[in-house]
Amino acid sequence: MSEEFDDDAELVAELDEALASEDAPEDCMQLSELDGFLTGLAVSPVTVDPDEWLSWVWGEGFADKKLEVHVAEMVMDHYARIVEDLAEGYGVDPLLWENADGTADASEWADGFMAAVDLRPEEWLPILDDDTARLHLVPILALACDAEGAPLLQLPPADLKHIQEDVESLIPKAVEEIHGYWTAREDD
Repeated sequence: MSEEFDDDAELVAELDEALASEDAPEDCMQLSELDGFLTGLAVSPVTVDPDEWLSWVWGEGFADKKLEVHVAEMVMDHYARIVEDLAEGYGVDPLLWENADGTADASEWADGFMAAVDLRPEEWLPILDDDTARLHLVPILALACDAEGAPLLQLPPADLKHIQEDVESLIPKAVEEIHGYWTAREDD
């Protein structure tokens, strides 16, 4: 049975602590990347079984299996909250790191989102083939990087700066539009 958390802040704080602890695997996603990953899964055109994607969260897994089970429960709880918020029309409030100057940094969040897309890339092709809908992915693609650290989408510096400065509003709007796109396709 999953532990009940009084609010999202309590869950997020404990999850962040567990993912950043010395007990976490070296290749474990950190909180912002995990939030992007779970959001990508929540808006995915197909459901991906947690048994498949949990290994993406922490690679080889925790040495302490009891801790791994607890972290998995927290991850599933956070994922369920994202799905529920989207279904109820609340949108998302991405968990982003803060730069030294106080601005939000969504690069790890975007990397996590794109890792979710990478689980079923062929299923995402319809949104990429739609001239209007693919624009919803622009802020995420512009902030995400490939394995070598290069941006997935090259933009003129002024456009990238605009996205970086407005990331706290652009990312939730992009997720809302992507979710709406797939929901409308289901209704057809």
